Amino acid sequence: MAINKRKPFQAVSIPSLNTPNIKRRYSVTQDIVSFRRCPRQYGTFNVHKYAPAYQTQAYFGTILHQVLDRCHTHFHGKIEPSTKGSLPDNGNIISDQEIEEYFDDLKQAEGAKTTTPTPPSEIIQYFIEVENGLKSQGIRAITQDMRVKAVRLLQYFNALEGLTLYPRVKDTEHRLQADRTNHILHGVVDLLVDSENLQANPADCEMWDYKGSSLLDVNPKDLVNYEFQMRVYAKLYELKHGVLPKKAILYFLNELDGSTCPSQRPKNALLEVSITPHEIDDAVNEFAQTVLQIEQARLNDQWNPATSGNISEKDCDICDLRWDCKTPNNGKGVQLRYP
Repeated sequence: MAINKRKPFQAVSIPSLNTPNIKRRYSVTQDIVSFRRCPRQYGTFNVHKYAPAYQTQAYFGTILHQVLDRCHTHFHGKIEPSTKGSLPDNGNIISDQEIEEYFDDLKQAEGAKTTTPTPPSEIIQYFIEVENGLKSQGIRAITQDMRVKAVRLLQYFNALEGLTLYPRVKDTEHRLQADRTNHILHGVVDLLVDSENLQANPADCEMWDYKGSSLLDVNPKDLVNYEFQMRVYAKLYELKHGVLPKKAILYFLNELDGSTCPSQRPKNALLEVSITPHEIDDAVNEFAQTVLQIEQARLNDQWNPATSGNISEKDCDICDLRWDCKTPNNGKGVQLRYP
């Protein structure tokens, strides 16, 4: 009996699959600004996803942003309609001692697994809600002083700026995005604020971004990155709304700090960033160039540390990678305490 040795699928031709062109999404702050500050930190924590031992800056900045977002929604009645038109706590401020006592009582109740005490203010209520969310992500305050300071700044801002700013807030966490040739550019603006005439015209709108630091303490390179960030946002705003925003504002919350709430806005609290078309085009081109640098670093898996002077010593002091890095201490590295 003859055996049929024919291959049944010999005539079948299966075309090779084309590799899809998948565009990465690049955030203005989480990707571009982070990489510009320190490629090594970016590669370690953003790309390889190692968890830093401490997330001090992430805690402080995030909790300020998110609690203030709740303050805006409180005023506009989006949390509870009955609060519409009113400031959290009516702008009242409780002392650092009262804040500390509440945190101590809360810690004791959590340890004993008893009923948690009622927050002594709406600001603290929102603060605890946000903080619990951050804890679930492994982001915590290192010290009690940091928690108290955050609440203090939030109270001061609410009391000082609330009555004039909150009514003008048109949107919070305003998302912007643009599809570019080889990547998707996106960012989130903290606030869209109507101009004083409240006409709700996109051309009269201001972009505001909160910073948890003091202006005088900001590293010059970081300030350049902040301005770069706002100019990219301005371009994204133009692509979405058809016009540039009227202004781009940085608000440095730590300028409000002190033993008492300032009676008027400190001089260095607010900084207007120039957003001329030429400056915006330069920022967008820098964004694209940084994307190429990140892609090249990904390809080679090579993440070089920041050059000394391009990153603040504060950033280096809390970095887990500082022990074998020459960038800290003005390029001298960290002096080991052993052997």
